Amino acid sequence: MTKTQIKTDKAQDRKSTLPQNPSAALRELIRLTKALRDMAEQETQALITNNMLPFAYLQMDKESLVAKYQDAAEEFRRRLEEFRGADPALLKQLETLQNELKEKSSANNEMVDRIRSRSMASTMESLFMAQELGQRVEWPEKKTPADQQNDTQHNEEGARR
Repeated sequence: MTKTQIKTDKAQDRKSTLPQNPSAALRELIRLTKALRDMAEQETQALITNNMLPFAYLQMDKESLVAKYQDAAEEFRRRLEEFRGADPALLKQLETLQNELKEKSSANNEMVDRIRSRSMASTMESLFMAQELGQRVEWPEKKTPADQQNDTQHNEEGARR
């Protein structure tokens, strides 16, 4: 067996994510990319409105979609030669969608970083304020049983007068 045959056999042993037909494979990759782009748009809306519950749910859903997308993209790279002769309109559509996805993801990551920074600053400010307030408070000394008995006697004498 030659090295080329071994490589081909190993590639065929891998589970295919994309259909064998290059046009159908491109349409599937376009579908996955659109789904991720739409999810990124939903994340943007959740971040803009500071609604973290939908954002958290999106993260769970995104994990499986990203895994499928990564598998499909890896297969696309392995089969790149097959796609060179594919429909140029499909290739252009995929490229456009991937650029949109990249822009939306980058913008969302920047928003998340800003939210994280503001949150950290707010937390630090709260901690410093709590520390400052704690230093201003005079805590009563813990009294021994003998001190408590003296206070009781002192209060009884004051009440008799």
